[in-house]
Amino acid sequence: MKISILKLLTSIAAAGLAICSATPALSQATDTATSMITLQFNENIIIQNVDPVTISDPTPGTPAIGSDRFCVAGSGFSTYSITFQNNGTDPSFSIVGSGGVSISYDMLYENDGQVPVTVVAGAPIPNNILQATNCSDDNATFDIIIPENEWEPNQAFAPFTGTLLITVESE
Repeated sequence: MKISILKLLTSIAAAGLAICSATPALSQATDTATSMITLQFNENIIIQNVDPVTISDPTPGTPAIGSDRFCVAGSGFSTYSITFQNNGTDPSFSIVGSGGVSISYDMLYENDGQVPVTVVAGAPIPNNILQATNCSDDNATFDIIIPENEWEPNQAFAPFTGTLLITVESE
C-alpha cells in the first residue's frame, strides 16, 4: 500500500506540473497598442515657362495678337483655377506707352484639350484639368489681343509695356 500511495502522489505531482506548465505564470503581463497608417499627398502646383510676349508690326486694320505657351503642373488634386490680371492695383488688362498713354487688350486662355475661354481680368477660370506632374512639356496657352482701334491711333506712343500676373490654384 505504501508503494501505491507513493505512485499516486507521484502521479498527482506530475499532473500538477503538466497543468502549471501549460498555463502562463501569474506574474506575466501583456499589453497591446495600435498604429494608424496614412499615405497622403500634399498638394503642390507650379507654373513654368511663361515668357515675355512681344507683338511687332501688326497689320493695319487687324488686331495685334501675341501668344505664349507655358506649363501648369502639380500633384494631390485633379483640377485647378487660373487667374490673369494686370500687375498692380487695377487688375484690368492694359499696357502703357510714353506720356502715360494706356491701351487695353483682351485675353483668351486655353488649357490643352479644353475649349479656349475669354479671360476676365482678376476673375478665376475654374475647372481646368491638371495634365502633368512636372513641366516636361507646355500644356497651356494665353493669347493677347489688342483691338486695332486701341493700337492704331496710339502708334506714336510706342513702345507699350505692362506686366501680366498669372496665378494658379489647386481646387
